[in-house]
Amino acid sequence: MQQQKQQQSSAKFITCPVCSGTGKGRRGLTCGNCAGMGLGAFYQARFFYWGLKLGKAVIKLNHLRQGFHLVLNLAAYTIGLIGLLALAWWIWQVSGFPGELGAFAFWRVKNALILTFWISLLADMFIFYRLSEEEALKQKIRQLKYEEQRKQYQLPNNWDELKKVKYIDKVDVSRGFSYGAMKIIEQGFILADKSKHGKMEVMHLFFSLLQDKEAAAVFFRLNVNSSKLIDKIKNQLINFTPVSQQFDPALREGRGQLDKTELSSSVKEILVDAYLDAYRAGQKKVKAINLILPCMIRDKNIAEILYDLEVDQNKITNVIEWFRINERLIENYRIYKKMARFKPGSNMDRAYTAVATPVLNHFTYDLTQAAKWGRLGLCLKRDKEIENIFQAMESGQAGVILVGHSGVGKNTIIGGIAQLMVKEDVPKILKDKRLVELDAARLISGAAPAQAEKRMLVMIDEVARAGNIILYIENIENIIGITAGEEQSLDLSEVLVGALDRKNLYCLASATNQNYFKYIEDKPLGKAMFKVQVKEPVGDQAIQIIESKIGALEQKYKVYFSYNAIAQAVKLTAKYIHDKYLPVKAINIIESIAVKVSKVKGENSMVTKEDIAGIVSDITRIPITKITETESQDLLNLEDRIHQRMVNQEEAVNMIASSLRRARIQLREGKRPIANFLFLGPTGVGKTELAKTVAEVYFSKEDYMIRLDMSEYQHPDSVKKMIGSPAINGRASGVLGYLTEAARKSPFSLILLDEFEKAHPDILNLFLQIMDDGRLTDGQGRTIDFTNCIIIATSNVGAIYIQEQIVSGTNIEQIKQALINEHLNKVIRPELINRFDGVIVFKPLSMENVAEITKLMLNKIKKMLEAKGIGLRAEEEGVRKLAKQGFNPKFGARPLRRLLQERVENIIANKILAGELSRRDTVVINNNADVLVEKGKKL
Repeated sequence: MQQQKQQQSSAKFITCPVCSGTGKGRRGLTCGNCAGMGLGAFYQARFFYWGLKLGKAVIKLNHLRQGFHLVLNLAAYTIGLIGLLALAWWIWQVSGFPGELGAFAFWRVKNALILTFWISLLADMFIFYRLSEEEALKQKIRQLKYEEQRKQYQLPNNWDELKKVKYIDKVDVSRGFSYGAMKIIEQGFILADKSKHGKMEVMHLFFSLLQDKEAAAVFFRLNVNSSKLIDKIKNQLINFTPVSQQFDPALREGRGQLDKTELSSSVKEILVDAYLDAYRAGQKKVKAINLILPCMIRDKNIAEILYDLEVDQNKITNVIEWFRINERLIENYRIYKKMARFKPGSNMDRAYTAVATPVLNHFTYDLTQAAKWGRLGLCLKRDKEIENIFQAMESGQAGVILVGHSGVGKNTIIGGIAQLMVKEDVPKILKDKRLVELDAARLISGAAPAQAEKRMLVMIDEVARAGNIILYIENIENIIGITAGEEQSLDLSEVLVGALDRKNLYCLASATNQNYFKYIEDKPLGKAMFKVQVKEPVGDQAIQIIESKIGALEQKYKVYFSYNAIAQAVKLTAKYIHDKYLPVKAINIIESIAVKVSKVKGENSMVTKEDIAGIVSDITRIPITKITETESQDLLNLEDRIHQRMVNQEEAVNMIASSLRRARIQLREGKRPIANFLFLGPTGVGKTELAKTVAEVYFSKEDYMIRLDMSEYQHPDSVKKMIGSPAINGRASGVLGYLTEAARKSPFSLILLDEFEKAHPDILNLFLQIMDDGRLTDGQGRTIDFTNCIIIATSNVGAIYIQEQIVSGTNIEQIKQALINEHLNKVIRPELINRFDGVIVFKPLSMENVAEITKLMLNKIKKMLEAKGIGLRAEEEGVRKLAKQGFNPKFGARPLRRLLQERVENIIANKILAGELSRRDTVVINNNADVLVEKGKKL
């Protein structure tokens, strides 16, 4: 395979000291080796420069020439068409004599119509000549061959050293621009000339570039308001001050004459950069899209304007690559159609020497045939993996296994190899061969082990005799462990290993990471096959792989995708979906949203990044959509919403609310949980209640709270309960951990760790990792994400000390420091204490606090009664009596709930059952805290 291994570094621009970059020699002198070429760049041992001298006369002459050629071609086409019509008319006239075949020998006939036809032949020949000439004049970008690339050398970066070089390959880039790209340059030049700016600058070029349909399509994919962009560029041109006027007062006052308009050095550098960009991409011509990125890089104002429109260099690069991918898809289809006639339509090679393989054909799918007819997807950004496979096979390896997570693209790589085999762009060892995929499930289904072994042996024998077959086995672990069970019988994988060792066949295979480590790595199969690791694509690599799938989805669902939607799908799935891998998890999201948008918004609608965020939010239940005005107000008023359920504890509430606001606008460290808090204080002061309140207010339901009583994890073996245990002997499924499985299923949740200090030190060490890295590996080997969790640990350490110090009037901050330094560090390691974002001390409740809590609890009872049509009214003195009876300084407000159940809820229940309390009645708690019934009106 001939890969383009070109340097990606920027070219070196050099300005000639003789002509100062103008390309004009002084006093008959030239620019040494560049021969008057002025400004240019060295790249891969060649000198690239812009050699065309633009001017109004040159542009007008060029347009006249193009117009003349167009008229000439149209005239020739018209004459040719008239000649064909004349011949057709003559044939129609003589068609009344079908019995006389000689009547159709028009070349023997003397007729005005036939004469017209003969004259038109001259026009046809002229057309053929014109097309041949035009094609010959079109200079295509010449790519260096692989051998030439290997011989490239580094040229010096100054003229004195360059004079010592015997030969430099010079390339005039102006001859490599397409008609559309050249038109953009000419329009920019005319704009600068009409505006009397003296030089054509980058802004002129960029403004004319925006008129091009292909460039406009790039900004459409970037979801840029084209009118807004054009207006901003217009404003820059209106306020443009020519360099010459900055230093010449006469010109500035309008009394002087401007010199002839020329291209600025920045524009020349852009034109060379655009050519080199097209060269690296393997294009035949420089197109409009090749000019976009160089313009942005060379002009800071353009970069800032685009930045204000949420467009950066990376986005433009990926969108341009998207356009190239679509062109490659079209070009590949043409190549496959062209190469298909050279590839056999059966199981025989070009020489038709291969033998029949009936058993193999029954259990396999021919990938080369699928590639031949364009049924396989495009393989992108996997050159390294494919090169590793080819090198392994060229170095004598008969077997290669691709190892990677499910969904990272192992099958796509195999499909890419099949496509290269169709084009014969592969090493010699793979040329003129078929790549077939074994259906392992079909091989072993419905067959006894002995039959499966026999099938395998027959297939291997057919492959060995055919000599033109490469075998691919997906999930090769499926054939491991299948044996006839008789003495000296072999495992199916051992049968394959024997064939590989004898070089009887070449085999490609795939396996997931987990299965490779369990079943293959230390087995004979693992030793017989060369391992190629296939990593999950990330960032731009994943985006560009997904871009190759978008065209088919757009055509299928009649919607359009903005670039931001694709990038958002990659970003959010990578961040929030952890049980699948890129690119497949992003592709699944994209296809789901395509269906939804097509139904909701209608056909030909644009899929935006907000649409992607919405569906990811629905799947993960994580709020990642744009913050609405209502939600913004709720976040700003979090403290008030929390205090609707929570009494006192201002410090704890304020700290929690601030953390939640930072998390919602993504203003936090991405690798850690949303917040880690340690609540200290006596029992019954509201530590657990605050955690429940946060779950309800921020996560919308208390159901989003994962609660663990850490006193149940005091034994070393409790680690297994927490994170699970691995599979036994590679066969059993293992045990799922309570914490890891709960967090995996609900990645957006609050984790409450009651009595944190009572857990075994090994358990506490797990939380050291969770709070620091935001992740934990469970017993199944899966990475569980905790970055969207709030972790709240509660502890009663120093409870008595807190009560004593509060009574004595000690400052709360002093109490906290004493707790950390003298009490907490005796049961929790200092490094774990430091992982908490805040250690919050809850104050003991006062009588006034308990009265407020009593009101909140009675309000809950009131809501339950309202659902039955019954009211509730409580007198102030009665509330105080209930609070006093339910308050215990040692247990806080905890006994209050039990008291209200006994003194209020039980009595209400009895009255309803006895018929004393019914709809439209009101329950009254009087000043003595007695429960009475106030009857409602009878209807």
